[in-house]
Amino acid sequence: MDSFEIRNTVTKKLILSRKENEQLVSKLSGLEDRNRDLESQLEEYKLRQENVTLLESDRQELQSLKKEQQELYKSNASNAQRVLNLLDQQQMDRDKIKSLEAQLQTDTKTIKDLTTKHQDLVSLLKEKDNVIQILRDELTAIQLELVTREKDLEDQKQAFKKLDDEHKQLLDRWIEEKLKLAQRLNEANEIVETTLKQKSKTSIEVPEDTNHAIVPQKVARKVYAHDSDISCLAISPNGLHLATGSNDKKVILWDNQLQQQHPLTGSLQGILSVDFNQQSDKVLATSHDNSTKIWNIERRLLHTLTGHLSKVYSAKFLGSQGVVSGSHDRTIKMWDLTRGYCTNTIFTLSSCNDLTLLDPDGMTIASGHMDNNIRIWDSRSGNLIREITGMHFGQITGLHISPSYGQLLSTSRDNTLKIIDTRMFTAVATLFHDQFRPGMNWAKSCFSCDGRYVSSGGHDGQLFVWNALTQECVKIMHEHKSGICGTVWDPKGSGVYAVSEKDKLLIKYV
Repeated sequence: MDSFEIRNTVTKKLILSRKENEQLVSKLSGLEDRNRDLESQLEEYKLRQENVTLLESDRQELQSLKKEQQELYKSNASNAQRVLNLLDQQQMDRDKIKSLEAQLQTDTKTIKDLTTKHQDLVSLLKEKDNVIQILRDELTAIQLELVTREKDLEDQKQAFKKLDDEHKQLLDRWIEEKLKLAQRLNEANEIVETTLKQKSKTSIEVPEDTNHAIVPQKVARKVYAHDSDISCLAISPNGLHLATGSNDKKVILWDNQLQQQHPLTGSLQGILSVDFNQQSDKVLATSHDNSTKIWNIERRLLHTLTGHLSKVYSAKFLGSQGVVSGSHDRTIKMWDLTRGYCTNTIFTLSSCNDLTLLDPDGMTIASGHMDNNIRIWDSRSGNLIREITGMHFGQITGLHISPSYGQLLSTSRDNTLKIIDTRMFTAVATLFHDQFRPGMNWAKSCFSCDGRYVSSGGHDGQLFVWNALTQECVKIMHEHKSGICGTVWDPKGSGVYAVSEKDKLLIKYV
């Protein structure tokens, strides 16, 4: 029996008890009137008894009236008790009705909540049904495509088998022709390899060059270059211009005496790297805004290259109409400036911190990564030529190629610099110092113009210069007050330039 039926039943009982109570009260009132009449008659009899002798009949009637009066008293007492019981029962019924009404309100609210939840579940079920139907349709389409692909694969397998048989025949003939030649080549390679190993153990290759670098001894000039932290530095191949990049979103051009020429603007966020082309008439800059921008030195913005999904840490010119860029989205992109779009994307498996070209035409590229490895790429095909692992034990922060293109300089957070032979891809020298520690993940080092020296900056503002032949640290200068993020040598060998991040200084050492 639910709460509605209980309430109706109790209400009916209450109404009946009220009616019965009213009847008892009416009857009690009649009995009280009757009692008063009998008392009046009794008084009359008493008066009559005093005056005259009562008749026997009157005496009997009096006796009868007294008995009736007693019965009425009893009946009145019984009815009064019953009225009290009915009143108690009525109060109990009222309390029960209140309790049932409260329960009814609670049940009504619960029903409303359950109804709302039911509607939500119905809506969700409809959505799930729609999604299931879409997935079924997609599954059907995929199954049809799979059947088609399996058929194509079977055809390709048959064609491949035929080509494989032809290839085996040609390979057998080729092996037969090359066996004698291979033996002679192996002998020659062993001789060449032995010679190169002996040479790499004794010296570092030094190009013949009319310009010879000198070890800097003093500060020629220092300037506060930017309004915010400096992140990078580059010098033009002709040595007439320098470019600095900063978190103030600007690239500023300087002459080689550190006189400011003009700023290059247009980047939406801080600059991460800068580079000049071989003609020294264009400048590129990479940025936190995932793009690479190219200007001419007259401040005109020529190109904005977008396509990376994360900040671009490094970029280099490829000839006169190409650019290669490396990003933290784990890709290297090749750009054609005549058409203004990406021609090839290489997936590197690790975020790229720096790039450099291993030959003048940019046919081979080296990239340094956060996973401590250096990777060598064919820029035309995008294929990985070599992966140099285990050489460093910290992420690669910078790469620089020697003027002869025979050695590659790598900077790492393991507090060492390595000089790598680009023919054998083995380390021929390790440069380090007890006080040397790169201060950031994009710290760059460089060769001198003749390849005899290497310069790099430390986390505390010290400039270190090593002799690449003897691996000896020949000079330490401490003019900066914060970590040095980049150094470059004058192409004529007359000085070294360095920039520091926090104190925003650009200094020329001579």
